Amino acid sequence: MTPHTTAATTWTATLGQLEMLVTRANFDTWLRDTVGLRHDDTAFVVGAQNDFAIEWLSTRLRPLIAKTLARVVGRATDVRFEVIREEEPSPPVLLADDVVIPPQFRKRPAPPALHPAMTFDTFVVGEENALAAHAARAAATAAGAPNPLVIFGASGLGKTHLLNAIGHEAHAAGRAVMFVTAERFGNDYVRALSSGLDAFRSRYRGCDTLVVDDVQFFEGKEKFQGELFHAFNELHAAGKRIVLACDRAPSALSGMSEALRSRMQWGLVADLQKPGFETRLAILRAKSRNHALQLGDDALQQIAGTCCPTVRELEGYLNRVLAYVPLVGGEVTPQVIDRALSALSAPASHEPPSLAPDAVLEAVSRRTGASIADMRGRTRNREIAYARHMAMFLLKEETRCTVAEIGRLLGNRDHSTVLGGIARINIERTTRAETSADLHAIRATLAAPPATRAVAG
Repeated sequence: MTPHTTAATTWTATLGQLEMLVTRANFDTWLRDTVGLRHDDTAFVVGAQNDFAIEWLSTRLRPLIAKTLARVVGRATDVRFEVIREEEPSPPVLLADDVVIPPQFRKRPAPPALHPAMTFDTFVVGEENALAAHAARAAATAAGAPNPLVIFGASGLGKTHLLNAIGHEAHAAGRAVMFVTAERFGNDYVRALSSGLDAFRSRYRGCDTLVVDDVQFFEGKEKFQGELFHAFNELHAAGKRIVLACDRAPSALSGMSEALRSRMQWGLVADLQKPGFETRLAILRAKSRNHALQLGDDALQQIAGTCCPTVRELEGYLNRVLAYVPLVGGEVTPQVIDRALSALSAPASHEPPSLAPDAVLEAVSRRTGASIADMRGRTRNREIAYARHMAMFLLKEETRCTVAEIGRLLGNRDHSTVLGGIARINIERTTRAETSADLHAIRATLAAPPATRAVAG
């Protein structure tokens, strides 16, 4: 295998890990189109599309990228960024956001927001996702399909893939598609406040198919909910298609208005469940066909048998094995796969089990005096902020929560805020005696039997 191929494969594995560590907006904007160009004993070079992307990656994401890459290759490596040079670059396709394209001119490249690889052809249907997959196909083109379609499930199970697939299929059928994340919808609304909302409303209410991902982002944001509510009403009355995705059933979105929750349940609500062994194996077979290094079915079954609750993590496991095999001579054996996945797999039986997030929050509350409600709130009082950061650090260290899940547990805070809180406690535990003592006391409380925790705290 050439050095370039090794760099590309290693970077693919690193991207699989980074996708679980950053927000989807940051991953799609800054990381998805990057490639591994080359590497040597001291540096790893990553290619990006332009100078602006390189500046952002260098100033904002370099530490996280370096740390993640080090986990993949097994040693610290300097990360450098270069613009990808193309011999004959294609001219960019520019589409005005506000322009309504007449039907006769709608045959054009798919909207830039759609991921080119996320189509129905690349979505693996299993027992756990069959209802959502069939409903998505119907929502894309079939007249009379339930409207709206709401797809819900935990992160990493394929919601975004299905939404992209709907967008591609509807676009191919000549429909005007608007595909956005809820965060993008909110940002567009905020920007439109200064220049007038007419163009914003025309844009979101003038399409044939509106697809909005991560609708749970709207919880507690009344203005955003109001705009989506009115767009929903207008599109539905006109017979236009509405597709929404969220991480919970609409009935569980407690921060959503009753009117919007009710409308989300007008049509069909379909869930995505964690993939079973057969579905995981089918996904691995499909994903592995895209790689130069082909793994045998025994190897794929070994990876599929690993405890892996999401499709995204499963792909990360495959990428890690594909990156690791060339580093140890290229031979694929069960032992090599075990070593490649050892850092990612569930704790061994002799290790203590992961703690429940609620137990961590309660222990932090008892030690610091800050209530759980305060930690989830917006108060920036110094003592409460300290307790909040302590909770972030311990949730990351003592539970299996992802950074995104920690953010949701603590008042829907974003990825960078959680990482900042974790970093602060990580520094203070070695430089500030009070922080070290608090950590020690909280961990002692968590180690005590549940019945004695109140006393220990």
